Amino acid sequence: MSSIFDRFELSSFKRMCKNAKAVHKYSGKNTILILVDMVQCILNNHIGYMEYNLFHFVNKSKEKRKTYVNFDYSQYLFKTLNEKDYIDLFNDKLQFNEVFKDYLGREFLNIEKSSFEDFKAFCKGKDQFFCKPADSCSGKGIYKNIYLDENSDLKQIYDYLRENHLFIEESIIQNEEMKKLNPTSINTVRVTTLLDKHNEAHVMYALQRIGIENMSVDNVGSGGIYTVLSEDGRIICPCWSDKTISTYTKHPTTGMELIGFKVPCFTEALELCKNAARVEKHIKYIGWDIAISDKGPVIVEGNPLPGYDMPQNYFVTNNDIGLKPEFEKVLNN
Repeated sequence: MSSIFDRFELSSFKRMCKNAKAVHKYSGKNTILILVDMVQCILNNHIGYMEYNLFHFVNKSKEKRKTYVNFDYSQYLFKTLNEKDYIDLFNDKLQFNEVFKDYLGREFLNIEKSSFEDFKAFCKGKDQFFCKPADSCSGKGIYKNIYLDENSDLKQIYDYLRENHLFIEESIIQNEEMKKLNPTSINTVRVTTLLDKHNEAHVMYALQRIGIENMSVDNVGSGGIYTVLSEDGRIICPCWSDKTISTYTKHPTTGMELIGFKVPCFTEALELCKNAARVEKHIKYIGWDIAISDKGPVIVEGNPLPGYDMPQNYFVTNNDIGLKPEFEKVLNN
C-alpha cells in the first residue's frame, strides 16, 4: 500500500496546477500561495492536492482541517477494524458471494465446480448472465454480460468460462427509476457501514454514483459522476466529476435534472447494508455497492477500504467540517 508521500512523488504537477487554478477561481487567492499551501497540506495533513480542492482547505482553519479523514486515518480504520486474515473474503468474489448470498438477490454458479449439465440448468429461461473472475488474478479484465438466444453454443461458452476461471451471476435488472440516471450502466449507491464495539452497525454515509455517455459502469475512475445523498436518499447537491473537476446539476449526457432525484427503496438499502455488516464481524468497516434492481436493493460487492475523499467533498456536501468526528463518535460509543 503506497503512502501519501509516494502518491505526491508520482503525481502529475500539471494536474496539481490545474487544481490550484480551480481553487484560485473560486477563492480569489494567489495561485502560487495556493500551491505552497497544497504542499504544506501534503506534508502536514497528509491531504493530496485533489483533496485540498475537494475539501475547500483554502478556506479552512487548522482546527477544521484536523476534522477531515485523511490518508493515514483511512489506513488506520482499515488496519484496526478489519482483521487481515479475513480481507481475502472481499478480494475473492466467489467466496464473497457464498458468504453474503442472502443479500445478493440473484443466482450464481461456480463454473469450475459445475458440470456442463449444471451450466445448462443455470441458463434455462435466461437471455443473459454476467461473468467475472473469482479474484483479481484469474480472468483479469473480464467483466461482461453474455447474451443468450436459440443459436448460442452453450458448450463453447461453458469451455470459455472454465478456461478463463470465471464464475457467473444472474444479471441485475435495474429499477426503471434508477435507469433514468443513466440507462447504460448500473448506477450504484455506495453505503459505508461501521460496527461499533457492541457490533451495532452504523451507516456513515451514502453516495450516488452515475455513469455517463454510453458507459457500462458507474466508476468515478472511468469518468462517472457522484454526489452525497441526503438522509432520505435524495440528490440535493450537484454531482462531481474527478475527470473534469466540475460539478453538474444536470446529467452531462442526457441533460436530466439531477437535483431532487430520490433513490427508490433507499431505507431498505440501508437496512440491507446494516444487516450484511453484521454477517462477518471480523470486518467492521465496509463500503457496500448497492444496485436498486427491479426486485429491490441488492449487494453488488463490498470493499473493506472505502474511499475517504468523496463523502467529504465540499462541492457535493456543502459541509465545512470533515467526517473524522463522526467516526470517532461511533468508535468511542
